[in-house]
Amino acid sequence: MQDAQTLRRNFLWNTFGQLTYMLCQFLCGILVVRLAGEQVSGVYNTALTATGIFLSIASYGMYSFQVSDIRGKYGASTYIRSRVWTCALAVALCIGFVAVSALTGENPYSAQQSVCVLLFLGYRMVESLTDIYNAIDQRSGRLDIVGKTYAVRGAVTLASFTLTLWLTQDIVLTLALMLGASLVVFFVYSLPQARAFYAPEQPQNARVAALLWECLPLAVYSFLNTTTASIPKLALSSRMGETALGIYGPVTQPVVLLQVGATYLFNPFITVFADSYARRDKKGFFKAVFAVQGIVLALLPLGLAVAHFLGRWGLATFVSPGLADYQYLLGPMVVSAILTALVLFYSMVLTVMRCMKGLIVANVCAIAVSALASGPCIARWELQGTTYAAVLAQLVQLVMLGGVALRMARRHFAGSGPLPKPEDPFDGLPS
Repeated sequence: MQDAQTLRRNFLWNTFGQLTYMLCQFLCGILVVRLAGEQVSGVYNTALTATGIFLSIASYGMYSFQVSDIRGKYGASTYIRSRVWTCALAVALCIGFVAVSALTGENPYSAQQSVCVLLFLGYRMVESLTDIYNAIDQRSGRLDIVGKTYAVRGAVTLASFTLTLWLTQDIVLTLALMLGASLVVFFVYSLPQARAFYAPEQPQNARVAALLWECLPLAVYSFLNTTTASIPKLALSSRMGETALGIYGPVTQPVVLLQVGATYLFNPFITVFADSYARRDKKGFFKAVFAVQGIVLALLPLGLAVAHFLGRWGLATFVSPGLADYQYLLGPMVVSAILTALVLFYSMVLTVMRCMKGLIVANVCAIAVSALASGPCIARWELQGTTYAAVLAQLVQLVMLGGVALRMARRHFAGSGPLPKPEDPFDGLPS
């Protein structure tokens, strides 16, 4: 058991690293407009949006599951091998997606777009591999290493991205060098640090397959959740063109800081939720839930005030003077960001509860709402309609997740005896 001072130090390192990484990602999205213009920004945001779905396939929704595996059901090498398999699957699917997108549709991908999507996919795959080793560090009580990994990765990415784009104005070369820099960080820092906490072994393919089967509902959830978020943006690009997405993406970036920052608040506490739930510590579990939920909700009025009073100045100063007139987009984006953070929080809670059906059903309903609402909302409100469609889908998803979590918690804490160990990974939702 770590002492309070060590826990505080590790938490602060993790917070610093995650915020640094978040800021660097934000600056990449902003600087691409300033350094290369809205057309290149559109290409960059297309790659960012398109690869998000395949990142979810590669990551398989496994991070919270791995960190909350307090019984050590699967070894570190099994998790690592499973990530190699899922990354290979994601790459194959993305290549197929790019091929189809380049040959069909009203606005088929250009050669530049296709190459950028594949290069950005490589960057995302390194991110997915890093997550497995970050989870090993976190399970070993070394959140400080996780934070340092994020900080180094973010700084190196930003430096390579900014310098290359500034010198060459070539987004393809920029993404290629960014991928190379990310690989260097992985092999030089992330991988050696995590190896101190496990003994490498040759995992049995049967164990890897069992892990992937047990986490399959999480993978489905992760894919569906990313799809829910991507549908409105893809609809915007399809209906209004690449330039519209090139405007919407950078304007969204400052608000994404709020969403990701809120998410980082609860990620370090996955083990706290897992331990209190396993011990049937009802008071401790609900205290943690209400505390995190309260902190996230407290960010809503703060975000709305900043968007209203400082939004125009912030867009003109940090994004692009030409985008200051789009301040009106920020308010609904803040609401969407907070809803997204709450959706991710309750998804994490249901993952700790191993309630897989609830995650999937809520996501399917959200996708249906997003798909049905995106077209009409964009036709009626244009750029703003993209956010409205997302908010509608998030509200439906949040209500369903919260309802399932409450019902599961009441049933669990009213029980006694050992925790159930369902064989069916889709089990867990009361019928």
